[in-house]
Amino acid sequence: DNGLVVSASFVADDGEDSAKGINTDSGNDVTTLTVGYDGDGFGGGLVLASNDGDVGTVGYDAFGLGFNYSPESIPATISVAYDTKDPEGTANDETDLFIGVDYEVGPGTLHAAWNTTEVDGGSDNLDISGFEVSYSYSVNDGVTITPGFFTVDDGEGEEDTGVVVETAFSF
Repeated sequence: DNGLVVSASFVADDGEDSAKGINTDSGNDVTTLTVGYDGDGFGGGLVLASNDGDVGTVGYDAFGLGFNYSPESIPATISVAYDTKDPEGTANDETDLFIGVDYEVGPGTLHAAWNTTEVDGGSDNLDISGFEVSYSYSVNDGVTITPGFFTVDDGEGEEDTGVVVETAFSF
């Protein structure tokens, strides 16, 4: 229901290996903390994550926040999310921005979203952007079909474009 939502997780990637263990310098550990609020017509959240990068991976600290708003005056939901990733060492920082809109049209919902990821300190060809458009509608109480179109520009002049049809069954 509506209200405050809080979570925490600790994942020891090599925790099952007694030679590496949990929360040691011999294994990789990821800690994630989240807090959010779900209200009538709006919501928001904050995520903090950290990977210690002890063995074979690049550690990082990440921060993200997002919100959604459903105004009473129109049948739509607007979502915005922003996050950053700060890797250790010489790896480049990343920032990501997502904007999406869901709008009720006829018997279903039209979805549109745009995303961009910028890599700081790197060349422009590491940046990525893309958009997607889809429409979901219920065939009956247990089946929803969502056809969609997407395109992603990888920053090097190459675009990946595709069409997808998702069918969701509910029992």
